[in-house]
Amino acid sequence: MSHAEPVADDNLPLDRAERAELDWLRTENALLRTERDILVRVASGFADDANVTLLARRSHADGSWTDRHKETS
Repeated sequence: MSHAEPVADDNLPLDRAERAELDWLRTENALLRTERDILVRVASGFADDANVTLLARRSHADGSWTDRHKETS
């Protein structure tokens, strides 16, 4: 049911349109990788912040935060 793409002969050079498309795709891939890396870093930061917040709430709710705070003061 799927249409097979014609097999390109690796010995033939790319024409101008194919070279332009290849350059554009390489540029887009680089941009997408950069965007992915930024999003991973942002998501990781949010996860770290959420973890710190949850730990602080848990320790505050059971009183251990205030007990530790009193010991260090």
